[in-house]
Amino acid sequence: MRRAWLIAGIGLALAWVIVPTVFTSLGLDVTLRFTSGEAYGVMLFTLGVTVIILVRVSYRRPRLRRTWALAAAGLVGVWVFLPFFVSQTQNHPLALVFIVANHPVGVLWFLGAFLITLLLLTYVTAQAGRVAEANRRRLNILTLVQDQLIEGVALFDQQQKLMWANAAGRRYLLQSSAPRTEVTRLLQRSVESRRSTAQSLTLSETERINVQVAPTPDGAYSVIARPLQNESDAATLFYERFMRRIVHDMRNPLAAVIAHAGNLRALEDGQSSATDWRATAYTIETEAQRLTRLVDSLLFDARLSYVPPALQKLDLLDLIEEVYFQHDERAIREGKTLEIDSSLKSAPLEGDQDLLARALSNLVDNSLKYSRSGAQIRVSLEKADDQYVIRVVDTGDGIPPDLLPDKIFEALVRGRPHDSGSGLGLSIVKKIVELHHGSISAESIVGKGTIITLWLPI
Repeated sequence: MRRAWLIAGIGLALAWVIVPTVFTSLGLDVTLRFTSGEAYGVMLFTLGVTVIILVRVSYRRPRLRRTWALAAAGLVGVWVFLPFFVSQTQNHPLALVFIVANHPVGVLWFLGAFLITLLLLTYVTAQAGRVAEANRRRLNILTLVQDQLIEGVALFDQQQKLMWANAAGRRYLLQSSAPRTEVTRLLQRSVESRRSTAQSLTLSETERINVQVAPTPDGAYSVIARPLQNESDAATLFYERFMRRIVHDMRNPLAAVIAHAGNLRALEDGQSSATDWRATAYTIETEAQRLTRLVDSLLFDARLSYVPPALQKLDLLDLIEEVYFQHDERAIREGKTLEIDSSLKSAPLEGDQDLLARALSNLVDNSLKYSRSGAQIRVSLEKADDQYVIRVVDTGDGIPPDLLPDKIFEALVRGRPHDSGSGLGLSIVKKIVELHHGSISAESIVGKGTIITLWLPI
């Protein structure tokens, strides 16, 4: 702003002092003559409105055409229509103000000086608008740093006295309104070496920060405290939840096996019927199979994390037929229809046959498991550009909408809260597909069915 005021002062002095002085020495005099008292008022009003319009437009720097049009209309109104209206109503000449000069150069000077004054006014107010906008932005940034920044920021002088700190900085760096002992040591090291220093500090069992101290050009010291995100925290929380779920899932079938085994041991000859024996044996067998499936899912999930896929040339169509023959008898037994739909004669692909068969088998098994008698399950295969598209479509119970589109593929997520599954089936399918650089999606309507789509690049 100082530069703007300096330019404005020089321009005004040049236009209204230096040039008139030179013209006067040359005998070029210029005077203004007002035709009446109303002319004074009209001129003052016109100049006042002009200044207001120029200041508002240049200060705010609007970009809307409507604003510029209104400003132009206002200037035309006060400089053209207002004098014309006053001259007509007061029976005065059309011109209310006359410029009297003994040479045309004097008139040109006056008009030029007037225009220069208006331009300088516009320039100064525009600069003032820029400064005000910069101040508003600076205030917004300061408010953001002060109240919302998660990193702690503070400034200390050479005597290690606090000059300023945001909310996070006061929480991380201060203790009883004084710098923490570790922060004081870092400040002292930076003061002595005149270099940046950094150190990780432990605030509590669950909170650690990294503190960096750096000298600033004005002799102060900036201190930045960044909370450290333990990269293993998310994994730790996941596996804690994972183990709780697995332990819970194992405990139920184990309890059933132990209880029914105890019943068998307690039964004496002649005190139980064949039905009791069969029911007990069936329960033990069912729960043991449930445990087996759970352990198998755990081992298979671990394999996906550590063992790379064994790639080989295979035919996806043969693979789908293999999965079909694994489940067709079960489908017939449960009164459901399982079919394959593809117009391809062959579908060559390089992939892990066991993994892909496991993925498709999981999808078909889910469709059979979560559908009632009379349901239809269709596995389709088609080629689209440079990838194969496999769809497993069923008319089963469907997936709740809150688990779509991605949550259903997360580990330990079940379509039904009290489902006996491990919650790993669809997450295993997604891992297998991603190991083959593919993708998977789910569409479903509760009570009508589900469509699981796999894209496998060729």
